[in-house]
Amino acid sequence: MDIVENLLTHAGESELNAEAALEIEHLRAENEILRTAFACADVAMAGAPIWHSQHRVLSDILAAVKKTLAELESAAEES
Repeated sequence: MDIVENLLTHAGESELNAEAALEIEHLRAENEILRTAFACADVAMAGAPIWHSQHRVLSDILAAVKKTLAELESAAEES
């Protein structure tokens, strides 16, 4: 059972459960927005001329953000 479903199922037992479920849903939606933005940026970067230095800087930033998100996701799974 998904954590959100579990929290909502037991929401009557604690208001904190309902708040936690809402926060998790909010974070999941925010995550999906970020992932979509990164995918769009990747597509845009693929079509950009490689010689433009600002595109290279943006590419490096996106790579660093992706790495950080992956590390955070890995750490969250371990907890």
